[in-house]
Amino acid sequence: MESSYARAFKKIGWDVSFWNPVEARKRFARGWRVGQLFSTFVHVEPWIRKANLELIYAAEKLRPDLIVVIWTEEVWSGTLGQVKVLLPHTPIYCVYPDSPQSLSSDRIQCLPLFDRFMTVSPAWVEVFERLGARRVNYLPLAADPELHRPAMKTKNGDSTLAHDVVFVGNWRAARETLLEQLSDFDLYLWGSSYWKRRTRPGSPLRACYGGRRLGGAEFAQVCADSRIMLNIIDTMIWPGPNMRTFEQPACRAFSLITRTPAVVDLFKEGETVECFDSAEEARDKVKFYLNNETARQRVADASYQYVIEGGHTYVDRARQLIVWAEQDRARL
Repeated sequence: MESSYARAFKKIGWDVSFWNPVEARKRFARGWRVGQLFSTFVHVEPWIRKANLELIYAAEKLRPDLIVVIWTEEVWSGTLGQVKVLLPHTPIYCVYPDSPQSLSSDRIQCLPLFDRFMTVSPAWVEVFERLGARRVNYLPLAADPELHRPAMKTKNGDSTLAHDVVFVGNWRAARETLLEQLSDFDLYLWGSSYWKRRTRPGSPLRACYGGRRLGGAEFAQVCADSRIMLNIIDTMIWPGPNMRTFEQPACRAFSLITRTPAVVDLFKEGETVECFDSAEEARDKVKFYLNNETARQRVADASYQYVIEGGHTYVDRARQLIVWAEQDRARL
């Protein structure tokens, strides 16, 4: 996501400088590789403090027009405060691509220091405000056309990636329950090894697992060769929209997604997306669209046009951040 935003700002004509807190912390870890590995699992305050000093010095040297923090991982509130002292007229934004459940106490302490805080779900705006964030804006996730774009369908069906129904994502118990009820279709799963280790013994899903995560060109190829791409929005990310809400249409895939208020507010059901509430409805939709290729392709084409040309790429999101930044620089 950081790289997608960087590419987007560069396309608009901005210069972009990266600072990675995890890589910075590793540079200060004692003991070479052993220290770097140790710091991955153990919070070593002196190393993180030195890494945060790098951010302060970089901000003072570059004097940017906008600072965008993604996730706030290992960025301290005191660091943001000192940057604000050094650069009082530079907006500091946070783009937070996860649910409130993933906020640690360190992250919560950072919230009041941001001039704007961007959440990827409209339902979470009030929650982040109550936790201390100021000027919370809903800014959905998006598609990166350099990563998510249509691939050529494998000719003659000669593809190990070609299946009727495909889900790309991590294992969760609710997803396992739903997908087991679709396992009599030609179903295939891609994701972490949790699908192998955590599904119940004897689950039919164990035979559906592809054995690895997918990304980049391989994800696009799966979207091209598969007939229906599932997108299950569960309790952890409800009500979405999640990344696949935009990435699958950008690959011109047919998406069958959990019906949520946030999804149907963005997409038009039956035209730019197809939705389900239950396993029974999902089964009915799968049967219908497997037997109606013209209707399935019509929705896939419309969803592609909507995402790519309708304002749902990271270039569109970066442009919105720039509009807000211009307003905030005039105010600061």
